[in-house]
Amino acid sequence: MKGKRRRFPKHRQTVLEIIQAANTVPAFPLETSFVVGHIEAVRRSTATRIGWVAIFAKAYALVCEQHAELREIFVTYPWAHLYQHPTSICSVSVHREDGNGNERLIWGRIESASSKSLIEIQNSLKDCVDRPIDEVYRDGLRLEKAWWFIRKLAWWWVIRCSGRKRAKLIGTFSISSLGGHGCLNGFHPLITTSSLAFGPIDQDGRMRVVLLCDHRTLDGMLGALVLQSLERVLKTSIVDELNSLRGRSAAA
Repeated sequence: MKGKRRRFPKHRQTVLEIIQAANTVPAFPLETSFVVGHIEAVRRSTATRIGWVAIFAKAYALVCEQHAELREIFVTYPWAHLYQHPTSICSVSVHREDGNGNERLIWGRIESASSKSLIEIQNSLKDCVDRPIDEVYRDGLRLEKAWWFIRKLAWWWVIRCSGRKRAKLIGTFSISSLGGHGCLNGFHPLITTSSLAFGPIDQDGRMRVVLLCDHRTLDGMLGALVLQSLERVLKTSIVDELNSLRGRSAAA
């Protein structure tokens, strides 16, 4: 029996181009586990449900303020140098259905998450899932519709030549997680300076966390310090804000 050929789906084109771009990044992973049982209990008690993606987006953005290297981007041309963006921009992968009935990935961006409330971040993520795809993913759809050589040129220029555009269009860090589905996708394509993934919470209240790093910008020691800072922020600033949301609920 013979199989059949079919055209590569248009809605998978960006995934293919991200994989190709990620092949130019010397990435390495760091894995640890956080005790988050208390955070989960507080999270579940708030009036407005805040997801773990929103929590990690804000917590890691706060860490990026402490470690400026996380906002640095390696640029190849016209000479090898580092570009430091003034604020962090979080890129979040979102699985949803498009207007044609295709299950696909899109990428939402959250700028300066450190200065936003958890509710604002959660609402932005909800928009990525619920609002029309041509509103929340306009730039990506426009690029997908371009001729192949235009897409190739655009990716080559953004990845290699412009740190500012790369930060603006792609982000300074990303979050790609399947923790809500019981999985840890610890090795996913990296095209930002760093990327986070986290798994489900086990019966002991622990969560596995993976940090992917661009080795041109970050070393293992700094990555370990970043994970320590991240856990500290989760247990202090994030818990305090979640408690304030719970307090609001009680007052109401």
